[in-house]
Amino acid sequence: MRENVVIPLHKFLWVAYVLALILGSLIPVEVSGAPEQGDKVVHCLAYGLLVFLWPAAWKCSPVSMFCLASGLGLLLELGQGILPTGRFLDPWDAVANALGAGIGVGVVFLRSRSAEGTLLDGGRPKA
Repeated sequence: MRENVVIPLHKFLWVAYVLALILGSLIPVEVSGAPEQGDKVVHCLAYGLLVFLWPAAWKCSPVSMFCLASGLGLLLELGQGILPTGRFLDPWDAVANALGAGIGVGVVFLRSRSAEGTLLDGGRPKA
């Protein structure tokens, strides 16, 4: 019964996160007073979280997850350069997005390997 509620809720919240990421990337923002490259950390965390929270029912290969997440980041950067929002395309933001997606994929991979018991003990069940 619990899975009947949790899985659709997880999917809904993940889609809401993706939509918030899209909206937050395309609306005009005022960044006066912020450190010059401080937004790169936010980009990295946002896309790492995007991959880390990816619903298990929709998980695909790590390469596909990385390509989809970093591709979204690249498309949004291009959108910032094209749309008249007062924002601009920053290639380093796209790099930070891809780095975050890569870190997220790495964490998900290590977490799944650890859960299988193959990371530290070679796959042998613990006594």
